[in-house]
Amino acid sequence: DLQLKRFLKNPDNKGKVLIINQGNFTEQSSSISLYDEITNQIQNRFYEAANGVSIGATINSGYITPSGDAALVCNYPDKVVFLDPETGKDKGYSITEGLVSPRNMVSSDNYIYITNWDSDHTVLPSGMWEYTKSYLSIYSNSNLAFKRKVLVGSDVEGLLIYKGKLYVAVKQGLKVYDIEGDNIVLKATVKPSNFTNGARHIVIDRYNKLWVSFPGDGLMKVNPADNQIISTLDVPVDGMDGYITTDKEGNNIYTYCTTFDATYNPDEANIYKVNVANNSYGKLFTGTYFYGVGVSPVTGDVFTSEVSFTSNSVLKVVASSDGTIINSATAGIGTCRYLFF
Repeated sequence: DLQLKRFLKNPDNKGKVLIINQGNFTEQSSSISLYDEITNQIQNRFYEAANGVSIGATINSGYITPSGDAALVCNYPDKVVFLDPETGKDKGYSITEGLVSPRNMVSSDNYIYITNWDSDHTVLPSGMWEYTKSYLSIYSNSNLAFKRKVLVGSDVEGLLIYKGKLYVAVKQGLKVYDIEGDNIVLKATVKPSNFTNGARHIVIDRYNKLWVSFPGDGLMKVNPADNQIISTLDVPVDGMDGYITTDKEGNNIYTYCTTFDATYNPDEANIYKVNVANNSYGKLFTGTYFYGVGVSPVTGDVFTSEVSFTSNSVLKVVASSDGTIINSATAGIGTCRYLFF
């Protein structure tokens, strides 16, 4: 059985996927689902089944920590919940101090870093809000004690740790920080001169180059050795979230983009696959409304969902080679992120 052989090659990975269903924003209808790549079965309302209560928040993002916990970054109320991804059981500890509209999280051996929008904002001519005092909150990994907050720019989103440096995506571009104890020190801000929008998410490829998403502009490739821009690519990047991810080897980057008509109904959605070796890209899979993408480190399959914010989304698992649908399954409301473990 091919699926089983893939798992035997990847003993560190259990072939499970924790799926985040964001819910309808502010309605606290978030949930998580557990998907099994061996059986292709999905278990919805996984947290409720394990703990007897709902999460009672809106889940923005999630992260598998170095110790194997699943951390769920929540708003309404602001908190980071930790649970056992295999059982769904809440670990009984959480982070609440120092958070104001938290977005994303990463962890080193010693510290946890969480991006926060804060509540201060200006209203732009477009009517959109710019969170001008967004910041990073830093915690001890050993006891979750709040250490400090560091202002980082506007509209902070994704972040990544690589070789003792912290990379942070903000409206001003990619900010590069040296990690010094429980503090960070700004070393560079990187943004292409022809890009007009803000940075959202950051990944690293097989050649140890950074790729940063800019909705409406595309991708920027940066050499972390000298913080110089290598190239840009005009691949469509979704305006809502700007999320990007890579396959296990870092050979390909995956992004998604949903376009809307004049009355803001979803028109078309695409998953794009970027070949990092030659900077080419193409459509892998087309649907109506996507709100996230993930890639299994075991099977290489690509995960997305036909999303709904009022009823159940439909998970789509597709082949990374040609976009053939491998499986569909009913998920939760507002399906957005995929945590593989």
